[in-house]
This record gives sequence, structure tokens and C-alpha cells, in this order.
Amino acid sequence: MPPPSAEQLEELEHLYRTGEGHLRIRALIVLLSAEQQRKVAEIAVLVRYDEETVRRWLHRYVAEGIQGLADAPRSGAPPKVTPEYREKLISVARQRSRALDLPFSLWTGWRLADYLAELTGIRLSAVSVYRLLHQGGIHFNRP
Repeated sequence: MPPPSAEQLEELEHLYRTGEGHLRIRALIVLLSAEQQRKVAEIAVLVRYDEETVRRWLHRYVAEGIQGLADAPRSGAPPKVTPEYREKLISVARQRSRALDLPFSLWTGWRLADYLAELTGIRLSAVSVYRLLHQGGIHFNRP
């Protein structure tokens, strides 16, 4: 691997410090190779990846730079949930249902899912609604 410039090392360090999950490990792989001249076998043991996986990430970094460490696009349906939906869900969940002229006093996952389906046209399950609420810092308790 060719020695990275100071700017590239700074980008990798920033990615390692602020990145999440796999990105952080991939940045560490490149840093261990570039800064400490560690061999692929040593890096594989340290990050608990297969040697071939470590080689693949090093080759992708050499070929594509820091952008090569990101996940490639995957096939499948695009996510249903948009940032606007998340914001709407959080704002509705923080309001009293009676204030919205609804015939019930307490929100449930299904009631929120139904109400937001009417507003946005996006239908989610109650479990998905609870998961999004939990990510937004809202936790429902039993009455």
C-alpha cells in the first residue's frame, strides 16, 4: 500500500473517531496498515476479520480512497420511512390524541400507525412505529 498523505491520514483518523460500526473498523484497517506497517494477518487478528476481507478493504481504499470504505449500494426496495415521516411521527406522538379530535385518550402503536397512514400514505406495523419512537427517545408505558 502506498504511504498516505497527511491529509489522507487526517481523513482516516476523523473517520475512525466519528464513524460508526463497519466504517470505523475499515478506517482502522487502513490506519494499521499505513501508519504501523502491520501485515494483513496481524490486522485480521486485531479486527477479527478474515485475511481476505482485510485485503479487500485495503485494495478498495487504494483504488477509491476514503469513499471506497463505505458500503456499496444494495439491491432491494427503498426504505419506506422518510425523515419527514419520522418527524411527523414524533410530533404526533407528543400530542394528546384528544387535542387532534380523536375518539380515544391513549396512543398505541396501531393507532399511531393508522393515523399516520391517513396523513402520509405510508403504512407501517405497530412494531415499526415503536422502533422509530424508541429511536426518537419516546417510550410508551402501560397506563
